[in-house]
Amino acid sequence: MAHYDPRGALAPHVRRQVEALAGAVDDLVVVSTADLTQASRSFLRAHARLVERDNVGYDFLSYRAGLDLHDLGAYDEVTVCNDSYVGPLTAYSDIFAAMAPRESDFWGLSETDRVKHHVQSFFVTFRPPVLASAAFREFWADTEVLPDRSAVIRRYEVGMSRRLYRAGFASAAYFVENGDDRHLARRRVRWWALRRTGFPAGPADVALLRRRSAVPWNPSIALADRALQGARLPHVKIDTLRYDPYGLGAERLLDLCEERFPAAFEGVRGYLADTAQAYPPRAAEVLHPVPLPARPLRRFVEYHRAR
Repeated sequence: MAHYDPRGALAPHVRRQVEALAGAVDDLVVVSTADLTQASRSFLRAHARLVERDNVGYDFLSYRAGLDLHDLGAYDEVTVCNDSYVGPLTAYSDIFAAMAPRESDFWGLSETDRVKHHVQSFFVTFRPPVLASAAFREFWADTEVLPDRSAVIRRYEVGMSRRLYRAGFASAAYFVENGDDRHLARRRVRWWALRRTGFPAGPADVALLRRRSAVPWNPSIALADRALQGARLPHVKIDTLRYDPYGLGAERLLDLCEERFPAAFEGVRGYLADTAQAYPPRAAEVLHPVPLPARPLRRFVEYHRAR
């Protein structure tokens, strides 16, 4: 598990995640790039093997630091994950049990076609054929510090799945979209495209709006409120709550999650407030105000409680 906190702390939802993981796996390693407080260090050492490293690179370098400690052939499955989500909203034991009969070589909590089809890297589990493969070893041997988040997503998050696919391996995801999910997600992408592009002022804007309206969605954003449907989506990403990337009403989503999962979301609002300065808005994700003619459409796309 990769961890970072600009305060050197462990947010309540991260503590709960560590406890949940420690109770579900045989061996937990937490790799932290934070300047940990003594209380945080003591908590982590009580629940896991703790590795502290300099805050260089992104989560994949922390993943590699943890994997390097193990004889990976000794395990039935090996999971890498980070602290970027609130969850699990259902027990890890139930998630592992549900995935056990699924035919796959590696799996995650969710998959996306964004950029190219891949397992979202905040939680990925590898099975023995992958662990023993040259493709897996070579991928990790090639990891290095990259200059920005976008490069990490393309080369490592997307690139890891693509390298394993090229080696003949198949993936699966715990969250399986149905027709209603896909219909709603497409509407929400169109909403995002309008908010990202602004009201078109000419043919070039219209063409851009059409291109953006057709891009694949990220289920951890576009379908985040599926967590409210019996934790079908068993996590809510912190970035979804912090940035509201599709403009779907993250404040309302947090309200609904606190109402539906009060224990899981205790302290999340405070964590977001306390760390806001360290995570300013991303220029590439800034949304335009909703055009006046589109405002009545908001109710068809905004996050809502489970029906």
